Amino acid sequence: MIISHKHKFVFVHIPKCAGTSIRTQILKSDPDATALGKPGEHPVLGTIDYGHIALDLLRQHFPDHDRDLRAFQSFAVVRDPLERFGSALRQVLWQYEERPMTLIPPEELRQKTLEMLDRIAAEIDAPSAPFIFFARQDSFIFDQGEQVVDHLIPLPLVSDFITYMAQRTGTPMDSGMRANQNVNLRFKGVGALAYKVNGFLRARLPLGLHTAIRKAALGVLAAKEDAAQASGVLDLPEVRAFVETHYQRDIALYAAVMSGADALQAGLQAGDLSDVTQQIGAA
Repeated sequence: MIISHKHKFVFVHIPKCAGTSIRTQILKSDPDATALGKPGEHPVLGTIDYGHIALDLLRQHFPDHDRDLRAFQSFAVVRDPLERFGSALRQVLWQYEERPMTLIPPEELRQKTLEMLDRIAAEIDAPSAPFIFFARQDSFIFDQGEQVVDHLIPLPLVSDFITYMAQRTGTPMDSGMRANQNVNLRFKGVGALAYKVNGFLRARLPLGLHTAIRKAALGVLAAKEDAAQASGVLDLPEVRAFVETHYQRDIALYAAVMSGADALQAGLQAGDLSDVTQQIGAA
């Protein structure tokens, strides 16, 4: 979550919804903004991911931030729940097992995915820090049956949103920059080396230079289809049934947002969202 008192906006970072790309850009507008980030220890909640705090917990344990959220113009990006599930799976495998999805043999990946479904189901209402990527999107938008976040941006309109924020804040931003992508490598044999080199450069180079080098490398190494789609896990009947069962509200939410996408895009491109209403309904 990013809270800018200077520009009076809040960006709610829903996991696996292009938030890292957006954070990198909109923080340029206010270096002093409150930017809740990495996992850490909370005196009451224990280990939590401070970058992804559901709104009921925000109200109960972070009252100052909750007050700002309700007072300022607020935004969040939402995503197709099935695609997001695949991205979350890739993130967990990489972040906590240090195994890129593209380098796991198909049958092993299938088994790991099916084994993970039970744990996700057990934690989905109150996910631990490692499983926060699977939290329902509506928990970052609604609180006590009320829609708190003003503007819901579907993932396909992220570039328009960044352009809008650049205009709103008077800050140059790169609407085409993407971070933390769900990459599918064309050449699996170079995968392990590529990931190691990327990690080495990211730790040592300025962000802009690392981004430029990574973008050029991905143009050569990355296939058009992302890792989750290419792996086949999103085609597994068990995965599709799981998403349909456990993310029903997110499916309805995304459909409602997409139904108004044309009007929203027009408002973003015009730099004026005053006539764009997105009251989706109680979660």
